[in-house]
Amino acid sequence: MGEPVLGPRIRQVEEVGGDDLTRMLRDLPDAVLVVDATGDVRWANTSTERMFGRSIGESVGMSGLDFVHPEDLHFVLLSLVSIQGKEVGAPIEVRLRTPDGWRLVEMKGSPITWFDAGCVLLSLRDLTDRRRFELAHNHDARFRAVVQNAAVVTMLVAPDGTVMSCSGALSRLLGHDPELVEGRPLAHLVEHRDRHALEAALARSAQGSRSIAPVTVCVNLSRKMGSASVPFELAVVNLVDDPTVGGYIITGHDITDRMRLEEELSYQAFHDSLTGLGNRALFQNRLTHALERTERSRDQLAALFLDMDGLKEANDRYGHAVGDALLRSMGAVLVGNIRKADTAARLGGDEFGVIVEDFDHPGEVFALAERILDECRQPMVIGRTTVSATVSIGFSFSEPGITLDELMSHADRAMYTAKDRGKDRFEKFEEWMRAATESV
Repeated sequence: MGEPVLGPRIRQVEEVGGDDLTRMLRDLPDAVLVVDATGDVRWANTSTERMFGRSIGESVGMSGLDFVHPEDLHFVLLSLVSIQGKEVGAPIEVRLRTPDGWRLVEMKGSPITWFDAGCVLLSLRDLTDRRRFELAHNHDARFRAVVQNAAVVTMLVAPDGTVMSCSGALSRLLGHDPELVEGRPLAHLVEHRDRHALEAALARSAQGSRSIAPVTVCVNLSRKMGSASVPFELAVVNLVDDPTVGGYIITGHDITDRMRLEEELSYQAFHDSLTGLGNRALFQNRLTHALERTERSRDQLAALFLDMDGLKEANDRYGHAVGDALLRSMGAVLVGNIRKADTAARLGGDEFGVIVEDFDHPGEVFALAERILDECRQPMVIGRTTVSATVSIGFSFSEPGITLDELMSHADRAMYTAKDRGKDRFEKFEEWMRAATESV
């Protein structure tokens, strides 16, 4: 029976001398090096020299850990420790610094105690070009289909802000042709007023890394053909140091509905649902800012407190539907008599408030109070019921140094004075009212 075909070849390899084996190892296309327990290079082959741009003589004695990306260093250290006691360690992918920038390599190691205690033989295979090819040619068709048909916009943006590639959602949501967007600055898609926010988000992301949560920013993106812009929330992930990406991955989704909901919730938080007027929180906020303005300008403002005189009786006699109608009517009276610059609010129950600013003479406030009183005296027909509810009004003028609480307390005291004096009237705060309050 003849000798197996591979027999002579096997014998030829076995007959290769030590110098020849050393030459084979030295000339392997993968980088091969030996590091000791501290990570210092003890030996390297020619491919290592080509990868790192240093001669073997320069490499020996250096710390191999100096070439590892800071974010991958802990991973490498754990791997080197776990290799001990194994025949071959599990391969890991890490980024290494080379003269051409960061490269993605597969690192695989084996302990070689015969060389020296704690030493590890490492094999490094450069994966960068292969990964770039896979990404460029959409190697995974299913993943490509997911990205292209997802409801969110996905873009790869270069460190200088240029769009390198984008998903089909850009066309579906904004009408832009991806081929015309690619190669142009991302800022061209963003409304002018929001471009500074985008630049700030990219700058924050540049200071971070992929180990940190994405940087988010809300901007308005323009539609094709100049139609109304669309609010988007963009999430920026920094993959600039990833050799296979080399940029920022930016995903964005339309937040029109979310913003509408936030506006509705904000409106509800500061407005009375029954009358549509502002509520106490809005009134106090507006009054605080108005007082700050008057302190700077030395102008005056007036705070009016109004209390409906017959609401409780109407509720008890006719029911809450009639009472609610009276409250809505009171809101309409205030809206119909104040200026756009003024603020009307329902403070709670049957109490209302008005802030009047920018008047030339206190008589304007008196005249406003008279108009409100006159309209509230008019009977209102609700179904088959005719009902009216007059109002008592108290107001106070601001003065230098007065606080929010003091101004509101003065207007409240004046309003109760109007009630004590027979209702259906207005009273201006006077100093004797303060003394009367303090004596109680």
